[in-house]
Amino acid sequence: IAGTTEDEIGDIVSAIRERELLFGSKSVLALFAPLLVHVCHNLGKFGDKLLAVHATAALAKFMCISSSFCETNLPLLLALLQRAKSPAIRSNVAIALGDITVCFNNLIGENVHYLYGPLHDTDPRVKKTTLMVLTHLILNGMVKVKGQLGEMAKCLEDKDPRVADMARLFFSELSTKDNAVYNNLPDIISSLSMGTNAVNEESFARIMKFLFDFIKEKDRQTDNVVEKLCQRFRNTTDERQSRDIAFCMALLPFKSERSVRRLLDGLPCYQDKLADSRVYKHFVDIAHKARTQGAQKQETKTVLD
Repeated sequence: IAGTTEDEIGDIVSAIRERELLFGSKSVLALFAPLLVHVCHNLGKFGDKLLAVHATAALAKFMCISSSFCETNLPLLLALLQRAKSPAIRSNVAIALGDITVCFNNLIGENVHYLYGPLHDTDPRVKKTTLMVLTHLILNGMVKVKGQLGEMAKCLEDKDPRVADMARLFFSELSTKDNAVYNNLPDIISSLSMGTNAVNEESFARIMKFLFDFIKEKDRQTDNVVEKLCQRFRNTTDERQSRDIAFCMALLPFKSERSVRRLLDGLPCYQDKLADSRVYKHFVDIAHKARTQGAQKQETKTVLD
């Protein structure tokens, strides 16, 4: 009975939040909601920067009250994130999106890419705030990572040491959670190596060295990574990406007979890429590393020779 009463009270409170606080005829907050929306829609018409900052922060708080109010004004908040000139406003919106994710996760689901957008902001304060928000959401399981970890990995090379240090801490904590780094490694490699926002090869090398430290001591994961990387060779014709994949392959320890066997079985996938001198050098290093491992059978060592 007590449990039922608590549930009923919870339902009543939720109904009041959803339909009364911002829409009720006797609600004080209902008087301010349209005013906040008007101010945020017309920030350019108001000369007071402090008003603009507080208005957007207040709008964000109001959006955490009612899902319908939040859904209606979410496009406005996302527009402010992209267009607001003030770093304080962009930082507030980044925090607000984190709060909304906690309150109304289903509304953010379709717009989750907006959470990662401020990681490319020109202001280091906005980057740092966004990284803090994402760290909290991801490590606490409030956001499911679907290919966006590459954007977080780019922060490892950020010019601001505070951002870079926070990114290192994030991946160190993430590595303790159910193979999260290993599971997302292929997407991270693609994000860093391909597209308009790809990092340069030097940055790629430093980032991958850091990330591979979290998986190279686990033999089963190493074996699977070898197989996945071999398949990636088959699916690319880009010379830069071939070099990056070969570099990643060379980071693996090749301690087990199984991982070397998968490398040899994958020869048809990367054989044509060996014409690139840097790809070839990486494979020479791999062969030498695998050859010196005591666990290899003599037959395997002969093939490597």
